[in-house]
Amino acid sequence: MGCTGLVRTGFGLLGGIALFGSSAGAQCFDSQSPVATYDVVFIAEWSAGTHPTAFPGDPHFSPLIGATHSDAVSFWEPGGLASPGIERMAETGGTGPLRNEVGAAIGQGTAASVVSGGGVPLSPGQAGASLDVAADFPLVTLVTMIAPSPDWFVGVHGLALRDDSGWIPVVEADLWAYDAGTDSGTNYTSPNQDTSPQEPIRNITGESPFAGHGRIGRLVFTQRASGQYPDIAEPCGVLNFFDVAAYIGAFTNGDASADVAEPFGQLNFFDVAAFISAFSNAGP
Repeated sequence: MGCTGLVRTGFGLLGGIALFGSSAGAQCFDSQSPVATYDVVFIAEWSAGTHPTAFPGDPHFSPLIGATHSDAVSFWEPGGLASPGIERMAETGGTGPLRNEVGAAIGQGTAASVVSGGGVPLSPGQAGASLDVAADFPLVTLVTMIAPSPDWFVGVHGLALRDDSGWIPVVEADLWAYDAGTDSGTNYTSPNQDTSPQEPIRNITGESPFAGHGRIGRLVFTQRASGQYPDIAEPCGVLNFFDVAAYIGAFTNGDASADVAEPFGQLNFFDVAAFISAFSNAGP
């Protein structure tokens, strides 16, 4: 097919502007929008190298499960008692009961959505999810079972993705091992030993088999850029030098996301011409 000026506008340039060098403005984010979309990555670091004490032969994590919510509800916290949903997640990796608890909170107006994602079939590894977060429900709770284990898990509770200035582009949280207080097993493969009465959730980083070792992993929440081609760099809402600089930087660095015009598969004059044309047509 000839060079007809076809432009691929759904390209991934927005995802990597920060890598293009200081000549370009920062990536476009709308810090005051009523709803923000985030991608979260669970980076599981737990391994025989990081936690060698009695390390199990099948290290994995259950599917991610949680919620976006307001400060009017808490799904778990250190020192509190595990709900049936947290108990099921921590003991078996099951997500149904906690999903139902989030659903009930949604019905009560204290939560906005269920957050769910994949698990990590073999640790170390990664899993991810995406979530739409409303300004009235800017907190996120997300958990996953350390498996195998009696009732151990990692996660965050009431983590804020928004502050007084608006949405926070990147939020990272270190993850440490917690005991749900519902099973009295002391090692990864202990048989079921229901704890009665139930004990409070506690951080067990200083206890065997985690004592003396580092974090279990991390959660990284990244806000998706809001700029629209060709308005791809700050200041958002106005086309200017920084948009052009971001594009030229991507092109110069050979970034495939800058390949926006036919012939696709190679970066050439037509890509630059297509971007400049879009910029000129959309500009003031």
